Amino acid sequence: MKRYLNLFKIMLTVLILVLFSLSVTAKTIHEWDLPTAWAATNYQSVCLKIFADEVYKRTDGQVKINIHYGGALGYKGPEMLSVVRDGLVPIGDILKNAQTGEEKFFGITSLPFLAPGVVDLRMLEFFTRPIEDEILEKHNQKMLYQVPWPSRNVYTKKRIDTLEDLKGLKIRTVSKEDTDLFTLLGASPIQMPWGEVVTSLATGVIDGVATSSASGVDGKFWEFTGYASRWNWHSSEDMVNVNLDAWNRLSPELQEIIEKTAHELEPQFWKIAVEENIEKEKILIEKGIEVYDPNPELLEIFKKLSRKIWNDHMNEVPESVQVIEDYLIIMEY
Repeated sequence: MKRYLNLFKIMLTVLILVLFSLSVTAKTIHEWDLPTAWAATNYQSVCLKIFADEVYKRTDGQVKINIHYGGALGYKGPEMLSVVRDGLVPIGDILKNAQTGEEKFFGITSLPFLAPGVVDLRMLEFFTRPIEDEILEKHNQKMLYQVPWPSRNVYTKKRIDTLEDLKGLKIRTVSKEDTDLFTLLGASPIQMPWGEVVTSLATGVIDGVATSSASGVDGKFWEFTGYASRWNWHSSEDMVNVNLDAWNRLSPELQEIIEKTAHELEPQFWKIAVEENIEKEKILIEKGIEVYDPNPELLEIFKKLSRKIWNDHMNEVPESVQVIEDYLIIMEY
């Protein structure tokens, strides 16, 4: 009888250990779906893949991020802030200046000629980031890292050399600030997410597109347009945000690993963005698009009109006033 009792104890101990092991495993594996609007070949997507792979490696497989490219999950760019907020996905790639319908402050980086280059944008983010973090917390999420779009071209079928060339032109825009600028210039801007751009361009819904060199290559714009003017009026960003409910389900150790990974990789991603912009512009030229700088007189008109958009933004978004003033002092505008 004693032998059977000992055997029972051993079997019970083994069973408890197995159940405990299964329980621990179930609690420590987190699988996250991450949607992005961009093609797998776009540098923003490449950065996402690097981040996901590194997180998986550093967490010993406890956090697995599955990336869904090209809008595969059906979410449009302007919806992404609310999609992450509501937990429809635990993590998302979000074009910041497309979220102004939810939070007008995010339009600050789109203000024309406020931060036209990557260095300018990095300095502006020094002032905007604390406010952005507060806004994102209100939307039940936190930013892990962000990656810039370092240039802004205007793709058209004909050259733009005068204001008359812009009159009535149906230009695709991303943000309210872009839309306001093109309206002041006499064009007929149409705000739309990336997923609708190529079809709209092919069918004549729009005449041209305001976007980056990388997106120009992704969309094969040489099939629809012949010119790309380097306006470079601002540099926007994608931010990678995690839903706070999903985040809080992680152990403090996993949170620390992911934050450290994001912090270490972000400078590398900014470098990739700058290098990619140069390479993608070369591809545009090779494919037959004439890439050119706007004439100085026209550029001065753009800059002059931009100040009105700055003022309108500051009137609508009081939090931006001190940010812009401090930034301009540092940049010695």
